[in-house]
Amino acid sequence: MDKPFKTYDELLDFLEKEKELDIPDREGAKRILGKISYYSLITGYKDIFKDKTTGYYKKDVAFEDIYSLYKFDRDLRSIFLKYILIAEKSVKTSLAYHFCDIHGEDQKEYCLLSNYDVNGKNANGINKLLSIFQFNLSGKTDYVYINHYITAHQNVPLWIMVQVLTLGQFAHMFDYLKAAAPIRVCMDYHNISRNQMHSFLSVMTKHRNVCAHGDRFYSYRTKDSISDTIIHSKLKIFQNNGRYIQGKDDVFAEVIILKYLLDREDFRDFQRELSQCFKKYNPSEEIIEKMGFPQNWKNVIRYSI
Repeated sequence: MDKPFKTYDELLDFLEKEKELDIPDREGAKRILGKISYYSLITGYKDIFKDKTTGYYKKDVAFEDIYSLYKFDRDLRSIFLKYILIAEKSVKTSLAYHFCDIHGEDQKEYCLLSNYDVNGKNANGINKLLSIFQFNLSGKTDYVYINHYITAHQNVPLWIMVQVLTLGQFAHMFDYLKAAAPIRVCMDYHNISRNQMHSFLSVMTKHRNVCAHGDRFYSYRTKDSISDTIIHSKLKIFQNNGRYIQGKDDVFAEVIILKYLLDREDFRDFQRELSQCFKKYNPSEEIIEKMGFPQNWKNVIRYSI
């Protein structure tokens, strides 16, 4: 076996004797491994503390340093997930409102193929989306409020149906609909372009999933990136070959997304909680750099869009 079972003492011996990690409190370290797991803690957060040349831990790095980064990342995920959910609810509400204002509240409207921009590239995705609607309208769903509307009103308007869509499914709906409703949604969020909103929803979906699943977040980068914004320019983020090096596919990109999608009060609360998290754990410059945060990131709250 490539990875044979090891007791907590054996794992700590390996870290201490073979990888030169300082473990002053072995009993405390064992308790931590017992509630988190070696894989989640050490495998997940060791890299930034190791010398890439030797493979050993850097001088004066202790077990507690790795645990502190784990806790910082855990709290970071909690803060971001809280406000991503607020933004998600807001954008879903906006689309449902504008769609129903244009097409009416009858459930058949969001099930009509003619309300979507059907082309060869979108066809399969639209059919999958419509099948999700049809399943939820069949009465087989576990969502009590959906079944209530079916029974009591024989109609499930979009402002109800949209609540059962995942953020990814909602993002697809936004992309597939004909332009009228999505354009109105974009006007609700500082009149951004439809392509900008597409990029925001795509990146936010990935960040939401990482946060919800408890995966490492602080250094996570998405394969796609958000469109350039005025925030990149106002923060004077450095460019390399015409591309901003921060705030595109990293954690700071989500800060920019939330700046656009949250109202002023919610964004102020978000930044306050984020600043408190930074103050509590005092992450190193290397960690902050991996997050994509520029040194002047707090100025984002002062800038109008």
